[in-house]
Amino acid sequence: MGKIRSAIITAIVALATLALFFFGVVSFDLPGNIDRYNSILANIGLGSELSGDVYTVLLPEGVISAAEYDSAMAEEGAVADEYAETYVEAPGGAYYVDKEVLDAESDQQQALKDLAAKISEDAQVLAGRFANRNLTSYSVGVLGGYGIRVAVPSGYDYATYAGYDLDSRSVALNASSSIIGYLSRGGEFTLRNNDYGSRDAITSSQLADDSQETYNILGDLDAKDAFKSVKYFAMGGVYGIRIKLTAEGRERLSEASAAIADTAQSSDQTIRFYVGEDELIPLTCESEITSASFDITVGDEETARSYAALFDSAAGGNALNFSYDYDDVYDATVAGGENTAVFLAVSVLVLFVAVVAFAIARYRLLGLTFSMTAMLFSGVMIAVTYLVGVTLTATGVFTAVLALALFAGCNFWSFEQIRRESDAGRTLQAAVKTGYKKTFSGILDLHVVLFVVSVLLTLVCRGALSACGMILLIGTLASYILHWFTRFMWYVTMSPARDKYKFCGFSREAFDNYE
Repeated sequence: MGKIRSAIITAIVALATLALFFFGVVSFDLPGNIDRYNSILANIGLGSELSGDVYTVLLPEGVISAAEYDSAMAEEGAVADEYAETYVEAPGGAYYVDKEVLDAESDQQQALKDLAAKISEDAQVLAGRFANRNLTSYSVGVLGGYGIRVAVPSGYDYATYAGYDLDSRSVALNASSSIIGYLSRGGEFTLRNNDYGSRDAITSSQLADDSQETYNILGDLDAKDAFKSVKYFAMGGVYGIRIKLTAEGRERLSEASAAIADTAQSSDQTIRFYVGEDELIPLTCESEITSASFDITVGDEETARSYAALFDSAAGGNALNFSYDYDDVYDATVAGGENTAVFLAVSVLVLFVAVVAFAIARYRLLGLTFSMTAMLFSGVMIAVTYLVGVTLTATGVFTAVLALALFAGCNFWSFEQIRRESDAGRTLQAAVKTGYKKTFSGILDLHVVLFVVSVLLTLVCRGALSACGMILLIGTLASYILHWFTRFMWYVTMSPARDKYKFCGFSREAFDNYE
């Protein structure tokens, strides 16, 4: 390759790499202080250990906090008398319970214990729903016996967490609140229609006379006997839920959908999905549903995931005993300190600089070539992680570091093999060819194994492990592709060098000829 062509290719790759790395990592104020550029890295969503949790306390209907009760009693007069007459103090003193909620036929203390037991059962159901929601972390626990404290990741990226993007902060809080609101809906899972169905879940399906009421389409068939599962799906930018039916559910829904789609029998061609008394999804029924599964599209990914987790739980027979309310959601500070994300980023940067310094010290100008491709590798990792929408946790950062170690280790392995071939007396061109040939099988096997592991982690696991699997998948693919790109750039940048051994940091012994 000629010097001019080599210089042009090197300049283009170097500028593109520096631009990607700079805009991927560096945030800065724009001129005039009217706005700020937040880097790609600063826009990646962070896990709770890096940006904190959003939490609230769920209270069933008829339960109020001691603070609310004391506030009402402080007003005295009719309000205080009403609260004193209506509520009874729960054990522990943290909450008060409306007497109407308690079983009037049983002892009051026993009724309070029974209420606490049902709330504890609901906490277990909620934990299952949040686990199925595929969050990187969550917590569900009974608070004071009569409240349920739930916490989910804030969903902040670093720009939002650090206060550089306040608009996104309110959006993230609303999204977290929405997750909690969906998953804490109580009541049975039912399919309803205004014209067709039964007045309750016991009578058989029949056409209803009163079209002003909603009727249970499944009739006497329990939801858990009608549905196998409800799962989230995404395809081509379309999000939704995939519902799988049992044989009984398929038969019953086929019968119901045929009647509902027939305009001669029913004026309402909508199947409404209810949890408790909350209508969540209306499905227009234009024809008979005969398949064992069907899809319903939803507007966005977060809502689709929440519907899937809620419906899968409720349709599986895990309905909450109560409907729960909460006043607001609150930020919880990061357990490791508010600067945890910064400290972790600095640690990764120091490690990256150490790898680059080693490469330059060991391989001279070849080390600079490797450093350029290492920056490209880092930029690609950051950009793809952002585009895919992976939430970055502390474990995810360590996984990304392992991916960098994979990329660096494979390149150094090839370099050292080439050094050995060169020391054995081969020309540099032959040493490069032989060195890469000898390391090819091992590097390919390593990447294939990691690729399979990362795919399994992504598809099989949930939450933080699934996110780590995706990061490992991105890193494995980038490492293998850029490993060969490093070889190409080695060839390009080495071409103008007169002493190619010196360029690579290699040395060869000179032997005198003796007669």
